[in-house]
Amino acid sequence: MRFLWLDINSSFSHSSLAIPSLDAQLDYKLRDAAEWSIVSGTTSTDTSVLISQILIKRPDVLFSTLWLFNSLYVTSLLKRIKALLPDLKIILGGPEFLGDNINFLNHNKEIYAVVRGEGERVYPLLVSSLINSLDISKIEGVCLLYNDSYIDNGRVRSSDISILQIPEKSVFFDFNKPFVQIETSRGCFNGCKFCVSGCKERVSFINYESFKLRLQNLINNGVKEVRILDRSFNANSKHACEIIKIMSQFAGKLRFHLEIHPAFISDSFKRAIEILPQDMIHAEVGIQSLSENVLKIAGREGTALNSLEGLKYLAGLRNIEVHADLIAGLPGYTLIRLFEDFSQLAKSGVSEIQVELLKVLPGTEFRNFSNYYKLKFSPIPQYEVLESDSMSFSDLLQANILSRVSDLWYNDSKWRSVFVRLINSESNFLNEFVSYLSLTKLHGISPEKCGMILYEFLLIKESENILYLTNAWLLSGFSTYKGPGRLAKKWEIYFKGNSIPFDYKDYKDHFYYVIDTKDTIFWHSYYKTTKTQSGYISLNKTTNIITDIKLFK
Repeated sequence: MRFLWLDINSSFSHSSLAIPSLDAQLDYKLRDAAEWSIVSGTTSTDTSVLISQILIKRPDVLFSTLWLFNSLYVTSLLKRIKALLPDLKIILGGPEFLGDNINFLNHNKEIYAVVRGEGERVYPLLVSSLINSLDISKIEGVCLLYNDSYIDNGRVRSSDISILQIPEKSVFFDFNKPFVQIETSRGCFNGCKFCVSGCKERVSFINYESFKLRLQNLINNGVKEVRILDRSFNANSKHACEIIKIMSQFAGKLRFHLEIHPAFISDSFKRAIEILPQDMIHAEVGIQSLSENVLKIAGREGTALNSLEGLKYLAGLRNIEVHADLIAGLPGYTLIRLFEDFSQLAKSGVSEIQVELLKVLPGTEFRNFSNYYKLKFSPIPQYEVLESDSMSFSDLLQANILSRVSDLWYNDSKWRSVFVRLINSESNFLNEFVSYLSLTKLHGISPEKCGMILYEFLLIKESENILYLTNAWLLSGFSTYKGPGRLAKKWEIYFKGNSIPFDYKDYKDHFYYVIDTKDTIFWHSYYKTTKTQSGYISLNKTTNIITDIKLFK
């Protein structure tokens, strides 16, 4: 029998952990009893290329895993494949099947069966049954149509991940991606109603010695970055500290991405992360909302106050990079409150802020009881909320613009400082800027264009902060003859009122620009021959003390 895995990801950098996780559970006798192959691509791959590769393999059974971002692409592709290979049995798994699967199977008759839940425990039984032409309709987790009747065998769960064979043992594990993924725990203490793990499952943990050996194996195979998949890495502080202790042994060789719940940062966890070296950890911090009422409705543990305090603590550390999330469209979450929360996060100094629309995912409480929570959402992936009890469709469009604003102006270090200054000093800046951008195309624009858009807005507002944008513009290497760059004053030998703070005052080789704001004087020097920047100094006007200095090669 010939088995084939169809591996479709959203981009080349991503890879499916499901495939090697399942394959690793097969013993050698079962694996040797069939032929195995894989066809890989992304959601941008020409489907004719993938179809041709699959036809060459002529599989009897095709496995694939479906999730939010590949679902439509894969189902469309499978319909074409089934038309060419009518005897092919297609079996699917993944997060798309955590809910009621009868509608999916009724509308996709080419699919033989789907599996709900974590399949490692039942996958060997499924493969063995297929090889031996045995009935699979009673296997735990399997859902299928049989003689026009729907058979549903519940959700399969793995009892303890420490006893599972690790994915890296599979021939399908790809060490050549920009990053790899590892679970150090499975399950979640939280009850978030928007999350597929939001049922307060019992949490199991990997073996620590095994984790250490796995990391060394990854290094031996050239891996540079590891993304830990734990839903709330620090939920069990003792476990988190043990994992961090092991991670620290690989400082300089591996970089780690973690998901941290900011309301549950213990003193021992603080001690563990504070001594880590620079740039070793990228922390994704799920704030979701700073409204206590919204968090309560969403079933998320931890108070908003503790979350904000935890976030500020993490953002204040110089050795880790912090990314914070907000979810627009949660029940009870208004647009006004979303803007207020974004401003709070911006003031905290995090490296990145992500604003995303609520996805009403299969298997979640918000999906199962969407009418009760007054959620209207797209019936097709990505299942984004279209209207909530507290946000209209128009409000959610504004939230989408805020998301792009965050990506383009806050998350880009070129504009972050001036953007935060505008939020802090101009009370309605964020709302007005989002409204100003409502008719602007915000995709595929360059950082220079971002600077020009903000400049034009500040001109209309006659904002006194426009000179701070000029300083950010020049620091980004953009022209003194364009946009906000034209507001900088060129220093001449007989220029009165300011003396050059640079040690070098070679007027033959350099020319200088000065930006005089209400509290700071910014100086920029340029090489005359190349017109490139040679230095930068900021000077506090009250104390006449230099607050920043940069010299460029």
